[in-house]
Amino acid sequence: MIRDRTRAARALRHATTYAEWEDAARAWEAATGVARWREDESSAHYHADLIRQQLATLRGLRREGRVPELLDHLHESLHRNLGDVGSPELYERSLLGTKRLIEEFLAETEATIEGLVDSDLSGWDDAAKLAVLQRAHSNFGRTALLLSGGATLGFYHLGVVKALWQAGLLPHVLSGASMGAMIAAGVGCRTDAEVDELLNVPVPDIERIGLKWASIGQILRNRAALRPEVLLQTIETNCGKWTFEEAHARSGRTLNISVAPTRTRQKPRVLSHLTSPRVFVSSAALASSAVPGLFPPVTLMQQGRDGSERPYIDTERWIDGSFGGDLPMVRIGRLHNVNHFVVSQTNPHVLPFIGSNRKGMKGFAVRMATAPVRRQVLPALEVARKVASMTPAGRSMDLLLSLADQAYAGDIDIHPRFEPLQYRKLLKNPSADDLAHFVLEGERATWPKLAMIRDHTRIARCLGRFEERLRVRMARR
Repeated sequence: MIRDRTRAARALRHATTYAEWEDAARAWEAATGVARWREDESSAHYHADLIRQQLATLRGLRREGRVPELLDHLHESLHRNLGDVGSPELYERSLLGTKRLIEEFLAETEATIEGLVDSDLSGWDDAAKLAVLQRAHSNFGRTALLLSGGATLGFYHLGVVKALWQAGLLPHVLSGASMGAMIAAGVGCRTDAEVDELLNVPVPDIERIGLKWASIGQILRNRAALRPEVLLQTIETNCGKWTFEEAHARSGRTLNISVAPTRTRQKPRVLSHLTSPRVFVSSAALASSAVPGLFPPVTLMQQGRDGSERPYIDTERWIDGSFGGDLPMVRIGRLHNVNHFVVSQTNPHVLPFIGSNRKGMKGFAVRMATAPVRRQVLPALEVARKVASMTPAGRSMDLLLSLADQAYAGDIDIHPRFEPLQYRKLLKNPSADDLAHFVLEGERATWPKLAMIRDHTRIARCLGRFEERLRVRMARR
């Protein structure tokens, strides 16, 4: 048994495809007895009795065809964390899922919704059904994928996005800051067919050369070490030159990019097709990547109503979105009715301290050692900011404080293994081998999270799918 467990663990670590990883996960569960845990309905982490009762009620009402009561029951019980079924602890034992009772409940809920949509119900035409689903979807909320900054380490995001796309689990709402903005833009500007072409290969074919050192004269003139026009050309090669409005229309995805202001009286912004429809996505991604000292602040560009290119708020310049808006959950929640966040985190100053990166006693020790850091650093930075507020260093202290005083985690967090040697490549263009490594490690970090993401988003995906079915059916009549 120990030999089987060791063999399965080794296969998990070295899997190069999801199929290989899934086979290894099944072998691991067979060797560790996790399958028995999944069949046992009891757990302190959710209300098994409530879920069992809800499942029996759904089955009974559906079997007896009591449509009005069924609709009332769904309206009352259809919310994201009924009975704590979304508790993260329910996904710590098994790599492939959670309690069978929870999976049965989710499957029955989905079957009930499908039955209501596809059945001929007296007094319920497709328009009435669509209104019910839209209200339920609004109440239930949506999921967003947030891609952090991370300089060259941000290429791990490509593997995360690839794994989610191939599993059919990539959220329609995407957000990115800094390097994450470039990856989000690459997906948010493409049609489904174009995303398939990009991601259904071992390593995506993208332009990798975006960093080029400036001349001494350019450095002195711009106070920045790297050439922004080179990075902009790379972004446009990878993403095209679309406005947020055009990107949303052609992809169906809701793209958001965070940018931070250079002036203290301005606040970070989330650019999207709702807030800045005519701003060019490539311009926003460049601004979101403008790390002070590496790139100069950026004037955002937009498409004028006459088709010309002109500044967007020409009195303002913008910098790296990680400063104050790495994971803009509050703003995105309000804009797009999002209440569930999947976060891909690659920030180099965050990765060493993510406790769940390390399991068992080592993880506990890391969390215990690092927990006081935030409590000590934040007051010190606040004092330093006040002291420096009237000096040239004041703005720098503002930026440091904004980096420290942020939430860097979501409801489901994905992050690669902490690889200190990769920090040597933070400001280097990745080689083809580097890119392959980043993509594979991003996939490996995502595969263990797929079951949790699939379950947490199942009802919302179901509602969205059947809304679209009703719209198509109504359009054909």
